[in-house]
This record gives sequence, structure tokens and C-alpha cells, in this order.
Amino acid sequence: MNEKNIVIIGGGQASSQVATSLRQKNCKGDITIMSSEAYLPYQRPPLSKKYLSGELESERLYLKPEKFYQDQNIKLMLNSYVEEIDRKNSKLIFSKLEDGESTIDYDKLVIATGTSPRLIPLNNPNLKGVHYLRSIDDVEGIKKSLINAKNMVIIGGGYIGLEVAAVAKKLGLNVTVVEMASRILERVTSPVISSFYHSYHESQGVNIMTSTSVDGINGNEKVSSVETSIGSIDADIVVVGIGVLPCQELAEKSGVQTNNGIVVNEFCVSSDKNIFSAGDCTLHPSPFYKKDIRLESVHNAIEQGKTVASSIMEEFISYNQIPWFWSDQYDLKFQIAGLNSGYDEYIIRGKPEDNSFSVFYFKDGLMISSDCINSAPEHMMSRRFIFNKTEIDLEKLHDKNISMKEVI
Repeated sequence: MNEKNIVIIGGGQASSQVATSLRQKNCKGDITIMSSEAYLPYQRPPLSKKYLSGELESERLYLKPEKFYQDQNIKLMLNSYVEEIDRKNSKLIFSKLEDGESTIDYDKLVIATGTSPRLIPLNNPNLKGVHYLRSIDDVEGIKKSLINAKNMVIIGGGYIGLEVAAVAKKLGLNVTVVEMASRILERVTSPVISSFYHSYHESQGVNIMTSTSVDGINGNEKVSSVETSIGSIDADIVVVGIGVLPCQELAEKSGVQTNNGIVVNEFCVSSDKNIFSAGDCTLHPSPFYKKDIRLESVHNAIEQGKTVASSIMEEFISYNQIPWFWSDQYDLKFQIAGLNSGYDEYIIRGKPEDNSFSVFYFKDGLMISSDCINSAPEHMMSRRFIFNKTEIDLEKLHDKNISMKEVI
């Protein structure tokens, strides 16, 4: 397979990992990365944190320097918008701003297109000062709106919204988070963690409004306020963070199977044996959770990228990982392992008032997930316990004076 022509669509973690792993496996074929953005493949988690705050330059977001791709003979086609996959003829139809429409052939195709922000139906969606956050350009737009801004309203109390709130508060803005659900982080964590973050953000001066819907946005060319179910809030900048959707349109239009993501098997092969997929846009089988899942996770993108490279090289190593995630807000490092859906018991280790504690979730006596705040050892050991289905002494686990190595 070494002489094949491999094309990778996407400019993020998964696409860069596929190309890197292929060369590490001594793949001799042509490798092309096609991205609709103007930047080298880059990491997205810092966008809502250190890049928004100005602590990171865009070059430090890049996963590899340009010289790496040159040295590895990996062709980068930036500002390239793939419009259609012609599976019958193994071609991509794409356009570049300066060149118009063109085509490129492939023997093996990788779709690593990630996700796009879920849009909120607004009466004035094009007002200046209203933003979504998914790309470098999105953050650059937010930075411009921050100049002379005083009042920020964030629609959505998930990770992105709360990370932006933390940065904006540090920059001196009045910040209000509006969340439709009864608690922040409702979709991703337990009431214990939601309550902790609610209290912590409020202690920093953030106003959090739960069980509150957004009815509209007011302004004349530029946003001036947000209308909610309980009243109007002044705003000269609005950031919408109400979740994301998998970028599956290319696959769907070409007849590749999709279902809230591009459906792949344990080898990250789609319903077309010559088309692979990796990262946030995939729906993949989880042996541990015994169901198909879609993850928005750097770790998942990296490991699936490696799996795709193995499959292209006909090694076929099945993907079997425990998902993990993180979120940085203020001086809090929040690390999550596993998925807590369906837990029937939980144990708290440490004290929330110390800003260093963990919550471990169990189902039928086995640990299935953990939420660790400023508790790196607990996070690392819990990942091992979850994967190995280790039996835990719950009394020992509760006692932070007992090492995590001694709770089994």
C-alpha cells in the first residue's frame, strides 16, 4: 500500500496525527492535508483560554512547524474548501479562493473535519459583537470586540462558555452567563461539580443565570442587549457556546453512513473501505461502554489518528480507549476521565472548599468515570482503574490521606 495517494481533509489534531503517524510507519505514498483555514494544523483547546487572553501567539497553537511538513514531504493545501467527494471516481472537488474549482485524486481518503458551533436562532444574527468560538479567526473577532467592551453576555454554560467567562472576568469585564438548563455543565457532569463551578464563578464576580432562555438580541448594527425570559441584560459583546455539531456533510452527501457523526468501525474505517475518519466528527464503537459514542476530545483525536494510520497501512489495530478531557478556568485544572452516564453511586475525595477534590462515579460497583479538580494524581490513577475495571475500597478512596495506589 506504500505507494498510495492519501488525502486528509481537516486542519486539526486528528489530521496532523494521521499524517505524522503514516510517516512514522514509513509510508512512502503521497500525503496531502487539505484545510479550509489559512493556518497550519493547530490545537483548539487553548482558543478559549490562553489564546483568547493573549498569553499565546497563533504560532504556538500550531501542532507542527511548517518545516516539519516540508521535511516529511507532507503537502499542505490551505484555504482549500472541499465541496464534494466523488466516490465513484475517487476524486475530491474543491475550490481555492485564488484558483477557483479544481479536483484531486485519492486512493485513501481521511475525513477529519471536526465540529462546527451549534447556531442559535436569533432575530439579529449578523449584529456586530455577536460571536461563536471554534477557530483562530473566531477568537480574533472576539478580541476586536473586546476593545472598549464593558459587558459580556455568554449564552451557554458549558466548558467553552465558562472558560470564556473566566478569561473575560480577568480582563475586567462585567460577565453574565445565561444557561437554559437548571444548572451549568448539566450535559457533561454531576450536580456536585456544577454546584462547585457555579459558586466559584460567582465568587469571581460572574453572574450566572440558570433556567433562563434567550429570546432575542437587540441592537442597531452592533449588539446592545440580550433579551431573556426574565429580563434584558446590557451587552456590547455576546459569545454563543451552546454545543457543536459534527461536520459530516461531505460524507453524508457522498453516501457514506452518518448518524450524529461519520460512522466508523473499531479500525476507524467508514462504510466505504477507502474512506477513514478520525476525531470529533466520528461516531465509533466503545468496547468499554458497549455502545457507539462521539467524543469531543484531543485524546480521542490523537488516538484515532494513530488508528487510521495503522488501518491505511493494513495493520488494523482496534481503537479501545477510555476518554479523557480537561478544562482550565481561573486557577482550577479540571480533568475528566470516562463517561459518568448511568452512574448509581459516587464518592467525593477531598474538600471542595479547598479547591482540590475529586468525584468518582460508580456503576454496579465499578468505577466508570472521575472528575478531578486540581488533583492530578487522582486523575491519572482513576484512568487506570476505569480501564482495568479495578475493584476499589470505597472507604480508602474517600480518605485523601491514603495514597491512590493503596485504595485497591
